[in-house]
Amino acid sequence: MNISKRGLVIALVILLAFPLVLAQNETEAEKSYSCLKSKLSDDCGNTQSTKEAAFNLLAMAHDSSVKSDCKSSLESKKSDNCWGETSSAPCDIKSTSLAILALDYIGENTDTYKDWLLSKKKIADELEWFLEVDTNNRSTCTINGNEITLQDNKKITGSNPPGLRKAYSDYWLEIIDFNINYTISCDKDFITTLIYKKPDESVYHVSSETHSASAGDSTEEGVNAYCFALSGACNYEGSLWATLALGKLGEETTPYIPYISAMAEESENRKYFPSTFLYNLIPVSDYYDDLLDKQKLNKYWDESGNKYFDTALALLALKGTGVTDTVKNYLLTIRESDNCWRFDTAFILHSGWPKISSGDGDDGSADGCVEFSHYCVSSGECTLSNTLDNFQCALATDVCCSEEPEEESCIEQTGVICESNEACDGVQTSSSDINCCLGTCEEIDYGNDCEDSGYSCENTCSKNQEEKTAYSDDCGYQICCAEKQSSPINWFLIILLIILIILVILAIIFRNQLKIWWFKLKSKFSSKKKTQPPKRAPPPGMMPQRPIRHLRRAPNPRAPPRRQIRRPPARDKDFDDTMKKLRDMSK
Repeated sequence: MNISKRGLVIALVILLAFPLVLAQNETEAEKSYSCLKSKLSDDCGNTQSTKEAAFNLLAMAHDSSVKSDCKSSLESKKSDNCWGETSSAPCDIKSTSLAILALDYIGENTDTYKDWLLSKKKIADELEWFLEVDTNNRSTCTINGNEITLQDNKKITGSNPPGLRKAYSDYWLEIIDFNINYTISCDKDFITTLIYKKPDESVYHVSSETHSASAGDSTEEGVNAYCFALSGACNYEGSLWATLALGKLGEETTPYIPYISAMAEESENRKYFPSTFLYNLIPVSDYYDDLLDKQKLNKYWDESGNKYFDTALALLALKGTGVTDTVKNYLLTIRESDNCWRFDTAFILHSGWPKISSGDGDDGSADGCVEFSHYCVSSGECTLSNTLDNFQCALATDVCCSEEPEEESCIEQTGVICESNEACDGVQTSSSDINCCLGTCEEIDYGNDCEDSGYSCENTCSKNQEEKTAYSDDCGYQICCAEKQSSPINWFLIILLIILIILVILAIIFRNQLKIWWFKLKSKFSSKKKTQPPKRAPPPGMMPQRPIRHLRRAPNPRAPPRRQIRRPPARDKDFDDTMKKLRDMSK
């Protein structure tokens, strides 16, 4: 097929079909919204779970009547300024974070609840921290007034500054005291940064912040890494949700990233699906790739044993990417008969088909971020200075940003750009320059279906040829021609029909003979049935005796009355001849 023609046809089909698919999906989603509303009734489902009440409020915030019931249900489970899993359970970080997200989504003031969260943060001392100082040449540096020397091979010599000790074969300084900030100055141009890792692990993470200074100037480094703790111990799942909630409230989330990212691969933490949170907070290709790697059959995710909840989490992170359409189509196929899902219907609806929260006014309206030409993005894509607080986004985790975030290039996303004659064998995503392939590019084999089918491309078809219109596009400016073929004759059916006709004619002509034959056949079988058994011979020496009969003289018979002789009806001559022959044979 001509490439330009084929591409044009495919493009038109996609452009025409895409709105129809979207419209159908939205219609199907409305059925699920109706199902959820009917189940919530007048008391927001009468749930005892804080999590369910929060997700119900997020999903139904567009409906003012249901919104009011779910708000009351959620607030009834509050204890002071925090929430537990139920109204009777002690407060925990995850439940409080979910309640904050839901209440902030409908425009409620959450400052007191945010303060409770912030009171639970602690330094992430579960990690090992290192200070790196780097120069191009041998240099003398001071750290908090204590002198060290950086050799040409980058090794550190001199005594350990307070709170530090040489580590990593004397290339770095391990931070022992997390409560001290370290001021560094060198006699050469230099850079400083922090490096961290989990204990007993060989994987090192470099801080996102790197500081540089000229000779004689200084930089300042200090451990600014926190987790959220209960009973003095870092709580990983709570730290994930708390960081997400604080990002939505416009708080700086950078101090919480090191702990979350470093502890993500711990076996006990994988079930919380940390890549979804990290991609929301830091939308870089590493976390995006990790999300795609964990997808099952390109349809859903299942890290915790609950594919409904995990898939909703992934949709929350992957909004606006090409991956979500396939996932949402799949979700619509696994609903129950009432159009709800078996689990987490509210969370799935809010993540996949979100609706902006209604306002408190009589008209039920709200200031939409997008309607005012702003951008709804994840908190990690918008700086604090560009974040707008007085506009609504459809997703609870998104913020309204005054500037469109800069998209990473394809190279920055570790992707490749496919040529016009290549197709992406993997996920295709957007980038700052062009559509980017996160996989490999494979050459498209367009082929020639006309010639492959045994036909030929000609300017015109001859008298003995006919055009194959289905393949003509493969011939470019020519047409596809094939030899004319007469329709095949089914001789078997014809012969069979002739035989049947002959048999019917013979049956009509010889109908009487057939009757006789049938009569003889029946008589033959009946005579066999009536055959008498053979008589036994008498024993030797004995002669059979004849029975003595008493003879009576019969009276003179009266002359029988004369009967009127009826002539038999006229018979067919052939029939009479046949009966005569039968009588002769019987004699």
